[in-house]
Amino acid sequence: MFIKIKHIKYFLLITACFFLAGFNYLTYAKADSKSAGDKTVCDKSSDSDCDGLTNAEEKLYGTAPKNADTDGDGYSDGVEIKSGYDPLKAAPGDRIDTGKSTANATSSSGSNEPSLTDEFTQNLNSFISSKGSQSISTADVNTFVDEQLAKNMGDPVTLDTLPDVDRSQIKILPQDYSALSDTDRKEREAKDAANYLKQMAYLLVSNAPVQLSTSDDLSAFQDDFLSHLADLSDTNGDSEYFSDLGNRLEAFLNQVNDIQVPKTLVDLHVKFLRIAKGILTLRDSSLDLNDPMGKMLLSTKATAYVKLVSDFFQNDFQNYLKTLTGSE
Repeated sequence: MFIKIKHIKYFLLITACFFLAGFNYLTYAKADSKSAGDKTVCDKSSDSDCDGLTNAEEKLYGTAPKNADTDGDGYSDGVEIKSGYDPLKAAPGDRIDTGKSTANATSSSGSNEPSLTDEFTQNLNSFISSKGSQSISTADVNTFVDEQLAKNMGDPVTLDTLPDVDRSQIKILPQDYSALSDTDRKEREAKDAANYLKQMAYLLVSNAPVQLSTSDDLSAFQDDFLSHLADLSDTNGDSEYFSDLGNRLEAFLNQVNDIQVPKTLVDLHVKFLRIAKGILTLRDSSLDLNDPMGKMLLSTKATAYVKLVSDFFQNDFQNYLKTLTGSE
């Protein structure tokens, strides 16, 4: 077998750092509440402080995910939200004025147009007002949040909506090995695949923001990448770091056109490039990263790409390797 394990691991690790693979960033966790008589069992994996708001909702409202009563007025954040009160302002005087319009509010970007967060807040106030004296469940809030996200997300991130790739730009390596025995044919195809993976890994390394010559370099890069990714939702998150990675990814995509792609790998190669080009659109997104909702939407799109990348390597890539080895 010509594809050495180290080549595969090297390629996958570097690609993971560039394409967010395996890192589920800011997914919207659904509250997994179970009724027990009149009591509700809290799922701390989605609601760390058991205040009735999921951790994702805490980010949206600006409340503390590990403090059930952010403003310290004796009422939990979830109760205040359900009842139409501000969880960031201590009682009394914290009733949310649902009649107040935010249409002329100045957005976080400095524009006179309302930001996505302004619109979300206004819609939230209207939603709470529409419930009147009815109680608002966590499921109601989750549904509201999902609807608001879907409205502003645009096209869903799926294989069908990924950017197209011009196949005429791909240099295809012919693999006319029909005259060879099955064993020799698989050996030649494996050798072609190994050479392809080495070239792809080389281009990724060449475009990396730091030197990647040892396993320690790769680990340090991965840690730094994940650290920046985790901080992206903060107000002072370093979005420039990811803009730089986007520029490097664009350079990689341009250079890939010079690589010869084995004929048996063309479909896989095209799918890989479509996902990469899709991720590149995040860099050019019109979403305002100074706006909390803008960051949240961008993170949601990134999560969808995480799934596409994960599925690609766990299914498509692994299935291709099985065809080379003959394993099931």
